[in-house]
Amino acid sequence: MRVRISKLINKNINIRYYNNSNNINGGSKITLNAVTMVPGTSINVNTEINKNPLETNFSTPNVLKSFGSRRRLSSQMSRENDEHVNEILNNNKRWVEETKLKDPEFFERLGKLKQKPKYLYFGCSDSRVPVNQILGLGPGEVFVHRNIANMVPANDLNVLSVLEYAVAHLGVQDIIVAGHYDCGGVRAATKRQDLGLLENWLRLIRDVYRLHKDHLDHIDNLEERHHRLVELNVIEQCLNLYKTGVVQRKRLQSSTASGGTEVLPRIHAMVFNPGEGILKKLNVDFDQRVGSLEHIYGLHDQEDI
Repeated sequence: MRVRISKLINKNINIRYYNNSNNINGGSKITLNAVTMVPGTSINVNTEINKNPLETNFSTPNVLKSFGSRRRLSSQMSRENDEHVNEILNNNKRWVEETKLKDPEFFERLGKLKQKPKYLYFGCSDSRVPVNQILGLGPGEVFVHRNIANMVPANDLNVLSVLEYAVAHLGVQDIIVAGHYDCGGVRAATKRQDLGLLENWLRLIRDVYRLHKDHLDHIDNLEERHHRLVELNVIEQCLNLYKTGVVQRKRLQSSTASGGTEVLPRIHAMVFNPGEGILKKLNVDFDQRVGSLEHIYGLHDQEDI
């Protein structure tokens, strides 16, 4: 049975409860479980009743005492939690002050800015890779999605939702897939180990290795092999983008509208080196690669658009 606390009155608690049982015979004893009771929330009770009233009042000094203790504990925990984010909040205030000194109207413009980014960025969640900083872009200029090892799986609704919104609704012109050297996800995918649920994600990187096994196995230096797998993984994720319906449809539409002079969105494979701070573009001929697979992955004909 569940009850809903409607208000606290002195040492009594006014409770509204709902009995879903057809058997309402028995005593009138009501026993509360040990819970934190806050007006407007539901709690469980064990009860037997000989009638079915909508409300009942009863004296519960011990429960209220427990309620007070829990509120004090909750308040203490809240203060302790604040201590762990105070540095961030202070940093934010300092950033606001410094930004206003440099540009007094910055936040006024930002608040009125309609989101129309030119770029969509798929990158790794690694904390050493700050997207806006390494791209040199400001607020409103890049739409970002990050996950472990910058993956673009065909069955990930999070990735596909970001892609659909960015391409079909925001109208991004360029999509960047950026990996980085010393990627923990890529390293983990090359080891004989079971990381539980994470293995379902890392298997996608193992699949990239399988596709390029002959090439990778001939690289004796393990660090060079890691770097190459990072690069190949980025390239495969770019190819995954070309396979999607929203990208194919948009590219065909833009090509038709421009008479073939402009095909959007453009897709770029990049790798960031945390030890140098350099973001480099991989030299990949996607037109050649995608063209050779058109009969397999192509979804639209010209007359479809």
